[in-house]
Amino acid sequence: MSISVGDLIRYIVTGTIVLVLAIFGLKVWNKQKLEKQLIKELRHLAHPTTSFETVYADDGRGALFKSMGLLHKIKTELDKEPAEILKEVFHGDDGGALFGKAQTGRNAYVDLREEIIRKGLLRNYHHCRTLELFSDGENRKALAEGKAPSFVRGPSSGAKATVRYIIDPEVSPGVENLIPNMIISSPDFEARKKPTDFEIMQAKELIRELSGARLIEREAEDRLRQHYEQFNNPPEPEPTPEPEETPEPEPEPEDKPAKKPEEEDDCPFDLPLPDRR
Repeated sequence: MSISVGDLIRYIVTGTIVLVLAIFGLKVWNKQKLEKQLIKELRHLAHPTTSFETVYADDGRGALFKSMGLLHKIKTELDKEPAEILKEVFHGDDGGALFGKAQTGRNAYVDLREEIIRKGLLRNYHHCRTLELFSDGENRKALAEGKAPSFVRGPSSGAKATVRYIIDPEVSPGVENLIPNMIISSPDFEARKKPTDFEIMQAKELIRELSGARLIEREAEDRLRQHYEQFNNPPEPEPTPEPEETPEPEPEPEDKPAKKPEEEDDCPFDLPLPDRR
C-alpha cells in the first residue's frame, strides 16, 4: 500500500509538532525540577538557624558564598530574579516554605527575620555583580563549593574576595557568625578607625532590626547604638579649671616713728647732801 505525498507530508508535520512539543515539555519539566532543587538548597542555606546560629564564622561565610552561586545560577539558567525566587524560598505553596504562606491585608504578620535574611542575600548578590565575581567559570565553581571567588579585573585582580562585617565583632563578639552581618568585599577594603556615615547608618539599622526580631536583648541594642552614635557626636570638651584665687597680700604696716627713749629721772640720792655747818 503506497502512501500519498499528501499523507506523507501530513505525517511528517504531525511528527515534527509532537517532537517539538515533547522537547518543549521536557525542557519545562527539567526547569521545574531544577527550580525545585535550587529552592530546596536555598532554603537550607537561608534557614534562620543557618543565618543566625552558625557556630563557626567559616561555616557562615561558606553558606553565603554558596547562596551567591545558587542565586546566579537561578538568574542564568531559569531567568528569574533573585528577589522573585526568594519569595518561593520564604513563602512557597509547598510545605517547605521557611516562613509559611505569605499573609496579606492590613494585619498581615511579617517575620522580621525574613526581612533581615532577604536584605542580606540581595545586598551581597548585588555586590558580587558589581565586583564581577560571576564572570569567571572558576569563580562560579568556587562559589558552588562555598569558597571565596577571585577578582578578575581591577586593582585587586587575582586576589580572593573577603568578608567584612556591618557590626564590628570587636564591639559585640559573636556577630561575626551572623550571615546577614557579612558583606562580600574586595581584599583592599580600607579598615578605618572611624566608619563612614553610611556604615554607621547601616550598622544602626541592622542593630534595630536584630532587636526587633528579638535576636539581641534591649540592653545590647542600647550599648551597640551608643557605640555607633559616638562617632557623630563630638567629644565634650574637658572643663577648663577655674583659676585659683591668689590671696591679696596683707598691707605692710606703716613705719612708725621710733619712740624716743624716756629720759631717766635724776635720782635724788645721787645728789650730794648739803653741808650743814
